[in-house]
Amino acid sequence: MHTPTLHRLSRSALYVLTLMAVIISVFPIFYLLLLSIKPAHLTFDPGTWIFEPTLANYEAVLEGGDFVKYMINSLTISFATMLVALALGTLAAYGFARFKFRGRFWLRMSMLIPQMLPPITIIVPLYVLFMNLDFLDTRHGMVIAYLTFTLPLATWMMTGFFEDVPVELEESAMVDGASRLGALLRVSLPIVAPGLAATAVLAFIYSWNEFLYAVILTGRESRTLPVTITSYMTNKAILWGRIAAAGSIVLIPVLAFAMLTQRYLVRGLAGGAVKG
Repeated sequence: MHTPTLHRLSRSALYVLTLMAVIISVFPIFYLLLLSIKPAHLTFDPGTWIFEPTLANYEAVLEGGDFVKYMINSLTISFATMLVALALGTLAAYGFARFKFRGRFWLRMSMLIPQMLPPITIIVPLYVLFMNLDFLDTRHGMVIAYLTFTLPLATWMMTGFFEDVPVELEESAMVDGASRLGALLRVSLPIVAPGLAATAVLAFIYSWNEFLYAVILTGRESRTLPVTITSYMTNKAILWGRIAAAGSIVLIPVLAFAMLTQRYLVRGLAGGAVKG
């Protein structure tokens, strides 16, 4: 078989495999949206694709205002966690990338310990600590809890990006009169902007989707959306339509945030930020 023919077959096979991967990834979301607009009597009829859509599930979810309140909680907690993790993680990453000090390697490795442990082992001491500090069922308490896994993520990702920035650029800026902080803000940060975007999106998604900490550390005041969705699973029935509608709404902020940062996101994720 000629080489051009093999090349065309290889490309065709690659396209088919890529299309299959996209379908497998997107189909659950498509069916979630479909289920959210199905009438209640068609919920358990997956073979029905043509029907009169209804917004009854969305109306049931949004009525009363509790869902909107908990969405505001999720947005506030996730954005606050993302910003604090970016600020602290960027400064820590810059220190790891630029300064050589005793214990640097082990200090950096120790940040991975919370990532290595099952979350259930961390939640117990957190619960006792938050109970004594009166942090239970508070937004700032949830931000502190979420930093246990977003801060190491931000630090490790940004360290790799800063290590890719030539130190000579910062030295040139400091020769021209800039301080160390000025060189960081004016020279290095614009260069690592794709890494900041990628880290921000990942930190936001991790905080937005987190369930275990939220279900144990929150009550009715600071409840987040992942916990709220489970409230549609009652002892009398599982309201699949409302679960699908709530899940569809939960997708919107993440998609909007990813689209706003997509200019830098792809470059950041493709940049190979995570290094050992």
